[in-house]
Amino acid sequence: MAEAAIFSAVKSLGVLVVEKAGFLQGVEEQVKWLKRELKRMQCYLKDAAEKQAQNDSIRQWISDIREVAQDADDVIETFILKFDTPRSSEWSLERMIYIPKHLYHLNVVGKEIDSIKAKLEDIERSRVRYGIQNLGEMTESSRRSEVGEVEWRRRLYPWQKDEHVVGLERDMELLLENAILDGREGLAVATVVGMGGIGKSILAKKVYNHSSVAKQFDIRAWVVVSSDFRPRDIIKELMLQLLEPKEDKLKVLEIVEKLPLPSVQQMLHERLCGKRYFIVLDDLWENKHWESLATVFPVEGEGSRLLLTSRDRNIIKQARYIHEMKLLDLDESWKLLTKKAFIDNNEGKCPDDLYEIGREILKKCDGLPLAISVVGGLLVDRSPSKNKWENFLKEINSHLGTRESSVSEILELSYRHLSPELKSCFLCLGFFKEDATIRTKRLIQVWIANGLIQQGRRGENTIEEIGRSYLDQLINRNMVQIMDVGKDESVKTVTSMIFFASYPYEKQRRK
Repeated sequence: MAEAAIFSAVKSLGVLVVEKAGFLQGVEEQVKWLKRELKRMQCYLKDAAEKQAQNDSIRQWISDIREVAQDADDVIETFILKFDTPRSSEWSLERMIYIPKHLYHLNVVGKEIDSIKAKLEDIERSRVRYGIQNLGEMTESSRRSEVGEVEWRRRLYPWQKDEHVVGLERDMELLLENAILDGREGLAVATVVGMGGIGKSILAKKVYNHSSVAKQFDIRAWVVVSSDFRPRDIIKELMLQLLEPKEDKLKVLEIVEKLPLPSVQQMLHERLCGKRYFIVLDDLWENKHWESLATVFPVEGEGSRLLLTSRDRNIIKQARYIHEMKLLDLDESWKLLTKKAFIDNNEGKCPDDLYEIGREILKKCDGLPLAISVVGGLLVDRSPSKNKWENFLKEINSHLGTRESSVSEILELSYRHLSPELKSCFLCLGFFKEDATIRTKRLIQVWIANGLIQQGRRGENTIEEIGRSYLDQLINRNMVQIMDVGKDESVKTVTSMIFFASYPYEKQRRK
């Protein structure tokens, strides 16, 4: 979060210096100094991030930088809002009144920057005391190499259609055979259970999209329930997915919003009656959530199926079939890791000199598919080397220590490896409601509106294309989950993985 805060502050300072320079008489040099100093501090954050797991003082040092950057951002934004002069060039009474007000605000900005300067000087003294090194300086050749790496990743990262699923073939066969296509009459409920990150939703999605399932059922729908349970929203989403093509969506939405909840539930019940339906309720958290939805689904007749995913094995006691997900074994884990790490070279094969180090890295993932996929994404490199993998293993050991890995810890490591621009874009997901389905166009527009997308100097790509490349990178790092893909295989909607998107905020709150 510190890098994202500094990135935002430096951007605001840059706008002030370039676009509002005429209004900075007396404080322009202070503003320029603040911008330079924040950019300099950014160079120390990588080393600090690697050392913070073993040192509470360094963790606090990072927090102090973040707070100073946020203070600087607030000062500049407040000044920009207040400095706006009357547009008239005439020497009117309004303009004469404006001049002392402007001078007053300049004086306030100067004092605020002096206060921030004092804090930064304290931070610099602490940095020297803690031995935090500058890992951000680049020679011209290394800068060119860095630019080349970014461009390579952009070419690599249109979204990879192959999800690199490993170890789910047998799970899917069992689920189809015993629960979904078993030929029994009436409504049957099946659940897929397991810990977070084990692949419950991926398995359910593969079953949902299976050709035999599409042929077997008259209608299908998928809705994410989540811990932020809102029955009206869930029923509304199901209603919209089950509309006939000629129905007026806006009119139906208007009716749903006006009616009391029991009437809306009855509407959905009647729409499902007499049809063979297949509905997935993804990420169900509590039994009472299920009980409030259960009566909506007709139980008689046509051989309909409900498929639920949950972390709680006992959430639905009347489920006809419970499928418990297992962790990947060592061979499956290695297969997944190499497919993710060598996505663009070696045909997914690991060079011999990286084999032993790769196995050590793999132990930290404990067979959890999401953790393995995230680590594999971090190991993607145009020119992988033994030295790079050894450094990565040291970083994991430093980050996790002797603790067993968890999804949140592995994902935090992935977050730390993002560029400041991607960190800021990713944190925007935390503003959406839990498990919200977000249109990609809307998400990119939010990034653009907040000034989070930086267009290259050459202008070869539009700002929307750069935003799409940012999203593709987050998808391929398993930090954003795809919900819907268009006929042209472009990503239409994604979901905010809130347990991850809110993690940096939650971790800081606990401190």
